Amino acid sequence: MSSTLSPTSDLPAWPVTRPLRAWQRQATVALAAHDGDSFLASATPAAGKTTFGLRVAHDMLRAGRVARVAVVGPTAHICRQWAADAARYGIDLEPNRPNADGPEPRDRHGVAVTYQAVAAGPRTHARAARRPTLVIADEPHHMGEHAAWGARALEAFGAAEFRLLLSGTPFRSDNAAIPWVTYDADGISRADFIYGYPQALVDRVCRPITFLPYDGEMEWMGDGARRSAMFDVVLPRAESARRLRTALDAGGDWMGHVLRDADARLSEVRGAGHRDAGGLVVAADKEHAGAIAARLERVAGERPEIVTSDEPDASARIAAFAAGTRRWLVSVLMVSEGVDIPRLRVGVYATTARTELFFRQVVGRFIRRTPAPEHQMSYLLLPADPQLTDLAARVEEERNHALVLAPGEAVDEPPDEPVERRAADEAAFAALSSSAFAGDAILTETMQLFATDPAPSPALQAFSAPEPIEPGFAGRERLREERAGLVARLARRTGEEHRSIHARINRATGASSVGAATRDQLERGNQLLSRELRGS
Repeated sequence: MSSTLSPTSDLPAWPVTRPLRAWQRQATVALAAHDGDSFLASATPAAGKTTFGLRVAHDMLRAGRVARVAVVGPTAHICRQWAADAARYGIDLEPNRPNADGPEPRDRHGVAVTYQAVAAGPRTHARAARRPTLVIADEPHHMGEHAAWGARALEAFGAAEFRLLLSGTPFRSDNAAIPWVTYDADGISRADFIYGYPQALVDRVCRPITFLPYDGEMEWMGDGARRSAMFDVVLPRAESARRLRTALDAGGDWMGHVLRDADARLSEVRGAGHRDAGGLVVAADKEHAGAIAARLERVAGERPEIVTSDEPDASARIAAFAAGTRRWLVSVLMVSEGVDIPRLRVGVYATTARTELFFRQVVGRFIRRTPAPEHQMSYLLLPADPQLTDLAARVEEERNHALVLAPGEAVDEPPDEPVERRAADEAAFAALSSSAFAGDAILTETMQLFATDPAPSPALQAFSAPEPIEPGFAGRERLREERAGLVARLARRTGEEHRSIHARINRATGASSVGAATRDQLERGNQLLSRELRGS
């Protein structure tokens, strides 16, 4: 599509220290040749979807094809992460801007907001998209989870200049079609560009991962009857789910055994050269996460970080863990997709979720390579539940296939499975006891072939560590916090209401509200307030 916009003059050139990977260059070429206003790129987790999306945004902004960018993501944390990454390339996005504040001021390049926020205020986003807009939909399958979300995304961005959809996991639509996605006759999504896990292993941009399934003897009460079974026993669906929940009981012997082995494995990884390597336990719910963390603290001698999605400081705590050296993170949903913690090397799958989509999202947390050390095998300890080991075997098969796959070949990824729902009759179940022992790792031959874990690709080694910067949105947040403190101090001295002080300063700086103020207006407003305080 053509545009009469002039190039964005304040956007710096793409940094030479961040060259694109081969697949990102290929995807960029495919997008340039694409005939249409929507493009779906499916790339394995940890391959660099965010960098690809930001390069597309950077190119379109610099060329004047779009005037703004709207990133839409699953969670507030992921949106903030997008904004922080964008700042490294000079793209100033405001994360999680409230709908009530209206479209963002012109001194920034756009927003990064959740699908839920778009669904709650489609007209606000449609009004902002009157300016030529690039929409980047991160994990767009979320628009298919709620019919209203898809419909309102269409309302919000139906007139956008271009829509780039980025998926890290295979997905399909079982109820509502996902906007701007093409489907085949079987209802499976069809991507315009695919970069799978096998290719990423061949290109050495992802880590290989080894799955360590743990069997054991589980005993539970179900529907008034005492039952006992190992994971190799075929059970009805309800009893199979209860057996899994028994193994994952935070107080049971199975969990204690697995946590001890996981912490020992993490110590081995750290001793082998990855000194700040971290571990992740994916728990079933908030209470389960707390109980596992308490037990893991006794094993590791260090209190794990606990993060759940309903905590206001979850993003900051994940960022602190990612940048630090603490051993363990225990979480529920916050790290299932899109969270960048490259130092994760050991994981414990301690949730009852058994869908392919969720499982692959968890796997994706452990396969993001770092420039060092040379050998980077990751490990995921999991119950030997038949459904989970089948999912693990599929990933192992892809990893094995990578040994003979030529770089650049495409791989069709299987569709997701329906969501499994926990049995409604909780009172009919009680976990009694469990034991654990490690079974043979899946596809031992694959583990042996990857015993000499390949070194990262030269392109990955060439990446320099990002320079610490304060993103534009962080500076504005600091100025707004400063503004609130100055207003509060002035109100205490003069007795004037906060609202009237804000209104007076907004009039003086030409801002319609604090939320609509540019950085320059915020700075001038704070200067005025400081002068008034000195004068009073």
